[in-house]
Amino acid sequence: MLISNIETLKQHIATIVGGEIEKYNPYLATAEKFLIREITGSELFAMAIPANAVLLKLCEAVEAHKMYVDAIPFLDLVETESGFAVTSNTNLTPASTKRVKDLIAATSERLTECIEDLLEYLETTTGAMLDAWKGSVTYTLVNDNYIDSIRMFRLYADFAGSRMEWIAFRNKLTRARKLKIEPVISRELSEVIIEDMRDGDLTVANDKLIDDLRFAIAAYATGDNESGDSFVARVRKVIYATPDDYPVFKTSSIYVQFLAQLPRDTSADPFMTCGV
Repeated sequence: MLISNIETLKQHIATIVGGEIEKYNPYLATAEKFLIREITGSELFAMAIPANAVLLKLCEAVEAHKMYVDAIPFLDLVETESGFAVTSNTNLTPASTKRVKDLIAATSERLTECIEDLLEYLETTTGAMLDAWKGSVTYTLVNDNYIDSIRMFRLYADFAGSRMEWIAFRNKLTRARKLKIEPVISRELSEVIIEDMRDGDLTVANDKLIDDLRFAIAAYATGDNESGDSFVARVRKVIYATPDDYPVFKTSSIYVQFLAQLPRDTSADPFMTCGV
């Protein structure tokens, strides 16, 4: 595992005491699976983490805080033949339920920050490490919309949830894109924009759209359909006015059907030019 000793764990979690890591190992194993599945992907994890001290520390921080969020409610529980009991030390007073909840909330918020720090580092790195991350299924899942992080989302709409809540919330972004935005701008154009974002290489034409698309998807995801519709209308106005700047949209079924519905110019028809 990434974290294999108690001293490393204490570097990240100030409230951990004692000299044994064994009681944390089951939660560390689960946290490491989360790290690989939701952020790094197995390719990057296997290739780069052992050889990169900065990346190692960032990943340790995510794993440690995810472990602690999961473990806190159960650290003083033991199973007995008649059910569960709470372990105690006569020299210590058990923390109140409120203080435990506050600790979980604070640790969860710190986990969010650690994940965003890791993502920002990965997004600004270069070379084989970036290629390994971008080649993973995990990268595709994280970056499958116009907004790819909590920090970015909060620039366009309110979101008070944790990173764990964000992972579930991302489904709302995907539904908004598929059901509200792509039926207007076309799936083809949407995919090109997202792919450009993944590569960090938005074209000038697509860069004109991205801010309104982000406002739109954030509005839809938070239930503000009226604002979402307004921002999509702004995007529609641009792409219909300059279809040559958006070739995949120009050849899409949406635009082809739009052209087919336009009134046909009959001024050049033989019947109209013969003076009848």
